[in-house]
Amino acid sequence: MNNYKLTIRYDENPEAVWESEIIDEKNAWTQFLSIKDWGFADEYSTVNLYTPSLKCYTKIFYREGRRVVER
Repeated sequence: MNNYKLTIRYDENPEAVWESEIIDEKNAWTQFLSIKDWGFADEYSTVNLYTPSLKCYTKIFYREGRRVVER
């Protein structure tokens, strides 16, 4: 993988509801950091940014307002 990959998943659904491959690192981080809520999820949404070296950064947004950032 030579690109960054951004995915969004809702609740327990294993399929991404949205994903994008991004070539530019700055653009990838800008898009990842611009996501600030749970979208249309019933309980929570999971946002993943995968780097070309396969490192994954994750943000989890819960409807009740909690936000958990994992690395």
